[in-house]
Amino acid sequence: MVLEIFEFLGSLHPLIVHLPIGFIILTLLVSILIKTKNNSVKRIITIGWFFSFISGGIAALFGWFLHDNNYYLESQINIHKWSGIAFVILTFLIWILRALNFNLNKSFNRISNFAILILILITGHYGGEMTHGKGYLMKGLPFIKQNKIPTVFLSLKENSPDSIYVFEDLIYPVFEEKCIACHNKNQEYGGLNMSKYENIIKGGNSGLGIQKGNPYKSLIYKRVSMSQNESNFMPPAGTPLSFDQVAVLKWWIDNGAKLKTPLTKLRNDENILSLVEENYNLDLREKSYIETLNLAPIDENKLEVFKEEKYHWRFLNSEKSLLDVKFTGKKITRNDIELLTKIKDHVIWLNLSNCQLKDDLLSFLSQFPNLTKLRIQNNKLTDKCIIYTKDIKNLRELNVYGTQVTDASFNIFSKMKNLEKIFLWNSKVTPLGIEKFKTQNPAVEIISGF
Repeated sequence: MVLEIFEFLGSLHPLIVHLPIGFIILTLLVSILIKTKNNSVKRIITIGWFFSFISGGIAALFGWFLHDNNYYLESQINIHKWSGIAFVILTFLIWILRALNFNLNKSFNRISNFAILILILITGHYGGEMTHGKGYLMKGLPFIKQNKIPTVFLSLKENSPDSIYVFEDLIYPVFEEKCIACHNKNQEYGGLNMSKYENIIKGGNSGLGIQKGNPYKSLIYKRVSMSQNESNFMPPAGTPLSFDQVAVLKWWIDNGAKLKTPLTKLRNDENILSLVEENYNLDLREKSYIETLNLAPIDENKLEVFKEEKYHWRFLNSEKSLLDVKFTGKKITRNDIELLTKIKDHVIWLNLSNCQLKDDLLSFLSQFPNLTKLRIQNNKLTDKCIIYTKDIKNLRELNVYGTQVTDASFNIFSKMKNLEKIFLWNSKVTPLGIEKFKTQNPAVEIISGF
């Protein structure tokens, strides 16, 4: 019961500690600003020193109770504790001297005022660092260069999600900010050095820091995720790890705690993926091939020729670099296809349907590196044309309905690694051929009409 009372009183320290600061500031203001020191002013100043001493003594006592609760490391609390005690002693001495009517000259008053201000600054500075983290009181100063751990460090790599790693880019910066000040090669509290991946896994005197695959047997995870009222909670001072930081740490340990786990692996877990995307302002969804293209805007002069020819076109993006092209004439020729090669890098979708297209004309399309959708339906095409489409390396969607394509083309379709969808209705393929292909290639969608 007694211990619970002391613990409660210790928790009041952050509240009580503002009283002596307020009293001493008011006392110093009266002492400095009021030049004429009659008896009434002197009594007010003496009373001010008395209340500064009493409130400072209570704050120091409650702080001692808080220290006994083991919430803070000894090295962090020492300067704050002894500067606070020095404040209480100095205010007591000055109050006694004034209460006994000692004749205190101006030099003594100036020195004592200056000394008490220095003690307030020291005590407040180290108290602020204990509760809000190292360098707390200096963070807002515009003329002091800050060595901040970046939270938006990912922006430098955002164009390449596979180059972002869970440990290096999400977890270790948090350890740098909140843990490494006390757990480094020069200062290993509890035998724990968190300056390197290997040492983090190894842990300290209490056991393994990280047990791969089991966060609940990993001491580091246990210490940062337990109740803040526990004496072993980490970090003992400053801002604790946020919910999302703890969640990412748990996910990393669950998934093997590897040094090089790409952030894109989070795609397999919708919950942690949403959390990371929201908190780190990232888009980790798997991008389509078109979204990865970074082409320069097309030269408008190259498109002028199409205004008098048999093609219609439109841009697929605001940067005017990706094209959807459709042949609108009744019969396409070799010259028509060769005309397209002038803008081959920019043609993403191509529609050559219902234009008497011949098999051999498709041989030109192997020169179109970014073609992802090809519509060649309603032409008298055979399996020979599919041989040419095999060389379109980034083709995702192929429409060959209303053609003479047979089951023989399935062997070629199987070799087209990027193919995702095929339209085959009203062709010569059979239900048995489609079923066999689906069994061997379940990722490819077949639109057959059967």
